[in-house]
Amino acid sequence: MAKAEHTVVGTSPARMGGVERVIGAGIYGIDFALKDELHGGILRSQYAHAKIVSIDTSEAKKIPGVHAVVTATDAPDVRYGRTSIDRYMLAKYKVRYMGDPVAAVAADSPSIVKQALKKIKVVYEPLPVAIDQEEAMKPEAPTLHDDMPLPKNLPADVKVKNVCSYTAVHVGDPDKAMVEADVIVDEVYETKMIHPQYLEPRIAAAQVEPDGRITVWANAQAPFAVRTDVARLNGLPLNKVRIISTELGGGFGGKASGITSGAAIEPICALLAIKAKRPVMIVLDKAEETISTTIRSGAKMYIKTGVKKDGTIVARQGKVVYDAGAYSGFGAMAGARCTNMLGGWYLMPNCHIDGYVVYTNKQVCGPVRGPGGPQAAFAVESHMDSIAAKLGMDPIEFRLKNTPKPGDKIVGVPKLRDVSLGETIRTAAEKIGWGKVKLEKNQGMGIATGSWIESAGPGGGAVVKVNEDGSVTVHIGKIDMGTAPRFGIPLIAAEELGIPVSDVTVVNVDTDASPWDAGTVGSRAILVSGTATRLAAIDARNQIFKMAANQLEASPDDLEIKDKQIRVKGSPSKSVALATIATAAHNVIGEVIGRGYCDNVAMMAEEKAHGSSQPFTAHACIVEVSPDTGNVKILKYVAVHDIGFPIHPASVEGQIEGATAMSIGQALCEQVVFDDNGRTMNPSFVDYLMPTINMMPRIETTLVQGYPGAGPYGAKGAGEIACVPPMAAIANAIFNATGVRIKTLPLNPENVLRALKEAGKA
Repeated sequence: MAKAEHTVVGTSPARMGGVERVIGAGIYGIDFALKDELHGGILRSQYAHAKIVSIDTSEAKKIPGVHAVVTATDAPDVRYGRTSIDRYMLAKYKVRYMGDPVAAVAADSPSIVKQALKKIKVVYEPLPVAIDQEEAMKPEAPTLHDDMPLPKNLPADVKVKNVCSYTAVHVGDPDKAMVEADVIVDEVYETKMIHPQYLEPRIAAAQVEPDGRITVWANAQAPFAVRTDVARLNGLPLNKVRIISTELGGGFGGKASGITSGAAIEPICALLAIKAKRPVMIVLDKAEETISTTIRSGAKMYIKTGVKKDGTIVARQGKVVYDAGAYSGFGAMAGARCTNMLGGWYLMPNCHIDGYVVYTNKQVCGPVRGPGGPQAAFAVESHMDSIAAKLGMDPIEFRLKNTPKPGDKIVGVPKLRDVSLGETIRTAAEKIGWGKVKLEKNQGMGIATGSWIESAGPGGGAVVKVNEDGSVTVHIGKIDMGTAPRFGIPLIAAEELGIPVSDVTVVNVDTDASPWDAGTVGSRAILVSGTATRLAAIDARNQIFKMAANQLEASPDDLEIKDKQIRVKGSPSKSVALATIATAAHNVIGEVIGRGYCDNVAMMAEEKAHGSSQPFTAHACIVEVSPDTGNVKILKYVAVHDIGFPIHPASVEGQIEGATAMSIGQALCEQVVFDDNGRTMNPSFVDYLMPTINMMPRIETTLVQGYPGAGPYGAKGAGEIACVPPMAAIANAIFNATGVRIKTLPLNPENVLRALKEAGKA
């Protein structure tokens, strides 16, 4: 509930535009039909690794109805990347995964596009492939990027290949501490690649305006980053490129092109429009979407922990081998996060973990919801239960024994300000009935915890325009992905300006009109845009107070806005309507426009200086495991979260439920399957298994409060953290039910039954 001093934030009014979204009334990418529009298509490599000997497009260009055929030679000789500049918009000398874009066509109809793509003759020289990331590290493995040097920070004695990023975590002296441990547990865990599987595929439309500018309509999570990619890869200045956001039919990080340096289809679509001199639209089909867009990386994690007999953790050693795919993409960022999180969020006085991000001949790793975190948590929290079992301790007791307190350090965080971990553990244990519920045969109970550090990347701005009638239009640079723009942002503007939420409109992103923003990624929507909106609304309010002060014969500092009225504090009879002042402003000083900017880097630096208030969570579940089929059924699931102050509680709970469901899918059934040649074997929804409604439990959500964050009113990000614990919670419940520890995902019937049989339990 809202605090007493708040009237709007902390409540849960209906989502703005919610009905329109449910009935499909919003304008999505597929709804666009530009005048004289052509259809675009992309020719993708059928080899996972090969040299491009030649490309002949002459036959394709002869087909009636074909208006443009482009290859790498038609674009500027520019490469791109997030941390390693290792990729062309269209493959130039080599292809490195099945799905790598090689050429593109614009034509009058989809059928002509398909015909033309088939007529493009590409001569390849196949090369050996590297599918497994550990095999790709070996000196004898094929070289995927001849001109990309190994990371400069690699230890001199480490002999590896195809490593694009290296992270080392060093705390204390783990070698010495490990010798002094009473019990050592050494395990290896592995997760597979998964696709975020949003329902709406990638869509882009581009046209050249009469003045030579390029306008692109995109269903992307980071419109300004897309503008940068379109401009750079087509040799244009930023003022010659405009990105207009359409409604977004899901993304989960998979549509964060630009920010991930997975440039996707927008630059290619723009290139086709330039060459064809006609508008072009590209729509990916489901199989193409699955094989070519960015996905959650697989990881292999080695983890060894030393503890005292009383359960005190004394040291941890580990290694992460993170699969970047064919290009570095977001791999370095996600792999570094996974490496740090393998150290855990408990007291860990001594720790040494090496993290390697490795090129393989698979599609590119992207920032799928909580990049790097769910993988690490699967290992860390499964490992915690293994240690507790070895010690003969209750898993709850063992975790609480090592829970940090305010002022303590954990791996990657020099000082904690507030620590909600203990409360989330105790609350989850209470909600699931830990030690009280009588479990039936083949049933088990598990718990797992998690944490998440909001992205410390660039911030973003907000503009609040007050209309003549006192209503408000808010411009931010974040698109609506089910998060802040249609939930929290209207509440913040309404709170600060004393107006009802219905008087606030948040418009879609247009890079010509919206303030710059890094994108809807990294659990940053409410932290960055919420902070910027609050500052912009306060700026607008101060302008209004300055105008109203003379009329009310009061100081601006003595004024307040409530119920669309500007009043003198303590003298409600002395008031003037907001609309009156807003109208006068238009006639006297011009439109009231408030501006705000969130310097996210400075905000995170201040957090670091005064102590991190990062969120913590604990999830617990009860499962039933069939010894005959290996099927796992979740009977009960609870999710306890600290997200600071919930600006819109219902949307926060929705984010938690959605992220939990996504991670349950990865736990029980999801994986992208590759054959030995690098071909994706399950590109469609027919073969890519996702949890159906009969697999999904009711998720009971509890929010703990009293741990304010860095965001507006003490809010913390909520979009990603719920992805962190579920896989381990389910694995721990299976372990509790069967006594069998399964260390490789997914926990599908085939893998569970195999593990039970190997352990003699089936």
